[in-house]
Amino acid sequence: MLSGHEILCISTQDWDDLWTRKQRFMTWFARQGNRVIYVEQQMHWLGYAKHFKKQWRRIGLWTKGPRKIEDNLYVYTLPILLPFYQMYSGINGLNYWSITRNLQSQIDSLDFKAPILWTYAPYSEKLVGNVGEKLVVYECVDEFSASKGLVKGNVVKEMEESLLKKSDVVIVTAQSLYDSKKDMAREIRLVPNAAEIEHFRKALNENLPIPEDMAGLKRPIVGFLGSISYWIDIDLIKYIAESRPDWSIVMVGPIRTDVSPVSSMPNVYFTGRKDYKLVPNYLKAFDVCLNPYILDGVAEGCSPLKLYEYLATGKPIVSVDMPEARKFDNVVRIANSREEIIPEIELALQEDERLVKERIDISEKNSWRERFLLENEIIEQAIIKSQSGRN
Repeated sequence: MLSGHEILCISTQDWDDLWTRKQRFMTWFARQGNRVIYVEQQMHWLGYAKHFKKQWRRIGLWTKGPRKIEDNLYVYTLPILLPFYQMYSGINGLNYWSITRNLQSQIDSLDFKAPILWTYAPYSEKLVGNVGEKLVVYECVDEFSASKGLVKGNVVKEMEESLLKKSDVVIVTAQSLYDSKKDMAREIRLVPNAAEIEHFRKALNENLPIPEDMAGLKRPIVGFLGSISYWIDIDLIKYIAESRPDWSIVMVGPIRTDVSPVSSMPNVYFTGRKDYKLVPNYLKAFDVCLNPYILDGVAEGCSPLKLYEYLATGKPIVSVDMPEARKFDNVVRIANSREEIIPEIELALQEDERLVKERIDISEKNSWRERFLLENEIIEQAIIKSQSGRN
């Protein structure tokens, strides 16, 4: 197992955000005896102004240096940066001139020697070769060139292509990402998302209480779990709620996009973000689990965490037609159009109990621990290859 190394992780999520592979894997690497600096997502001045109420403390966090979370694990918040860095490569260059100097100072403060540079950010290629790294790992979890907001797809694509060529190993989470990036990578491996199986399986426990804010809702309950961001099809949620006013549509997770089209509908409920320990309680209340992505470039390259979490509960699942859902089309109902979503949910409500066991069996093969061990092996092999190349 990988141990005795130092890892500089450039993340696209804050540490306290909803946990994904980023926080989980870096925690496990630290517990194996590697020292890790987890660098939180970049934030620019326009984003800071927009989210000032939630982020006002951020402006001074960088002055505190890396914050120790547990043995071997540190979290660092960058200074607030210039906006438009995903639209103009020159601005990104200015930002990374500042970021590089800043991170070198943090590395020195912890006496990191020749760290593994592990980045999730497609625009971070200018770090390569400037932090004394011995290995470069780019873990691509989304098609970032298809992102919305202050983004020019062609600019992000150019920056990412440079990073792909400079990386010793590229890890992707979806087949479409593998197909689109394999010709530019020296080495590329596919490691999909997964779930903490034992945790989500608690939803099967007959004695697990249903939360009070769910107990009185009219059934059936069609539920969604996850970040309610711009890639979630709010218009589809509206269509379901209007078509079946006797159903309850429940959205469990932080709201990060405009939900005004459904916010006043009497059968649509937003619970907000819930403690991770309570998530199985909410899932237990669902009659059908929903995966309602907008079908675009983001969906094409996405490996939805929620699919793996839903599978672990054994609950019926209905998804829009996206590549990662098709992998499980024997146990996940796929709606090929908006008009098919209601009939598919109705069929899911009548499903045979045997599918519960099939979903649970599939989830057993898709645990986070299994994925971590695979990544651990990939990095160990990459280090050996890199060292042999220098000799």
